[in-house]
Amino acid sequence: MGANVKGFNLKELGSYFPIISKRDLGGPKMKELEDLFAPLKSGSVEFGLQHIQIIRDEDKKYWRFLDWWRMPEISEADIVDLKHAFCGLRGFNEDLVMKLFDLLKNIEIVSCILRFVSPEDYAIFSTPVEDLLNIKGRTPVQKYMAYLSDLRELKGLYRFTRIADVDMALWTLARILNSTSLKTEPPYDEIYENYRREPNTVKRIMARNALEQIWGEKKYIHIADLFLETDYVVAGILAGRELECQIKKKCEANHIDISHINGWNNEEYVSLKKLVRGLFDNGLISREEKRQIFSWWGIRSRLVHEESPRVGEAKVRWMIEGIIDFLRNGL
Repeated sequence: MGANVKGFNLKELGSYFPIISKRDLGGPKMKELEDLFAPLKSGSVEFGLQHIQIIRDEDKKYWRFLDWWRMPEISEADIVDLKHAFCGLRGFNEDLVMKLFDLLKNIEIVSCILRFVSPEDYAIFSTPVEDLLNIKGRTPVQKYMAYLSDLRELKGLYRFTRIADVDMALWTLARILNSTSLKTEPPYDEIYENYRREPNTVKRIMARNALEQIWGEKKYIHIADLFLETDYVVAGILAGRELECQIKKKCEANHIDISHINGWNNEEYVSLKKLVRGLFDNGLISREEKRQIFSWWGIRSRLVHEESPRVGEAKVRWMIEGIIDFLRNGL
């Protein structure tokens, strides 16, 4: 994927950042801030309180920092160990991020400093982009590092020059998606439709981050329960998958010979119903349990094949709750 990608192209949104940021943020002077912090990276200037003052920008000369963040009181002694920390900064430096976080107590402010010192490798971490990509992490530093990793991926796929440019494009996208007026205003309406209409890398990363914790659940049935209110069809199919897995494990654990069932042989697929009959014939489930499993499997089959009459959410909920109880009681 590159800059010539058809449909949604994240890189193109960078050109709209100055317009939308002026409208929503008062027109932050990003390039001027970069120029003020660049000497820290070259080593020609030491990091000092003047840089903290530039970021705070009480006079709103470059941006409206104090409209969004509050910085703790910092003395010259607090930043002695950071005077030369930015010289030659390249790539992700988690130790530096942690030192800055210990000083500033706010990962978004930390990200502001790093972004202006080294826009090639760092970006501002703000709520709109965090929510857009569903960034996860146990600590603020881990969340920021995860965010930078996602930006690096997008940088390569969409052929951005700098990590900071990816961030500005994402922020612009978030504003369009979250603004009722922008969604219907040319040219943003077309951007919104292109983003919404088809799969793209931004949405894949968002889904990956959102599902990472969900797919960490130990069983498909637990994941099905999480999906129930969002998409009961997917939930029902996942529940059926769990039921099939557990039935097979039960047969294998009990060395059940089902070769006599319905002419089964080793070269053909063994249906779940055949496996269930094997469990029943060996006294491992009751007649009522067999009937219940067949009912649940019937629901799963109707969901997979979209058979009529259409299965409703209440029926899937009954199925999932029943399977959870069934497995809890020792299948």
